[in-house]
Amino acid sequence: MDHPSIPEEQPGADPQQPDTEPETPADRSDSEPQLVSAAAAGVAPSEHSHSDMPQPEVRFFLPPGPPLPPKRWQRKWKIGIRLGSLIVGVAFVVGAIGALVFGVISSSYFTASGAVEVDCATRAKPFVTDVAVGSPVTIVDARTGEVYGSSTLGDFTALKSGICLVSFEVEDVPVANLYTVRIGKSFEALATADTLRGGALLR
Repeated sequence: MDHPSIPEEQPGADPQQPDTEPETPADRSDSEPQLVSAAAAGVAPSEHSHSDMPQPEVRFFLPPGPPLPPKRWQRKWKIGIRLGSLIVGVAFVVGAIGALVFGVISSSYFTASGAVEVDCATRAKPFVTDVAVGSPVTIVDARTGEVYGSSTLGDFTALKSGICLVSFEVEDVPVANLYTVRIGKSFEALATADTLRGGALLR
């Protein structure tokens, strides 16, 4: 019977060491990554460090405390202060309403004024003898004939141009579209509210 052959050991060889070559430093440099400094790599260091960054602002908020007790004079005059405030508020409202009503009424009435050209010597209108100083003036609604006010020719004015005028004024005339101004018994002229507000010259 044949037996398997056993390889012969070489003299001086260590049977426990594998048949590999020892690793050199050059081999380790190829397989392991090496740490390279930023200066050696040509990378400029950061201009700002963590200490240069702005620090967050810290604020502390205290919880609200209990309300302050009212002062002695506030406790003593508490009802009076409330009544006074109420009276002032009511007076303000009444005043505002009164001003509004007065404004509406004022805009509904105006003072009408005008003048008539007369002869400077006789102070009467030529060929109309009842139009002179002291003649009655009546303003009526041109459409309905309602009388809105009356007065008389009073102020006489002689202008440098040689024209003489006798004027009149009637207060509290209601606003209307068109008026008839009657002077004396025979003279009548039409006028609007705008012309009578500014002083109408009747011819």
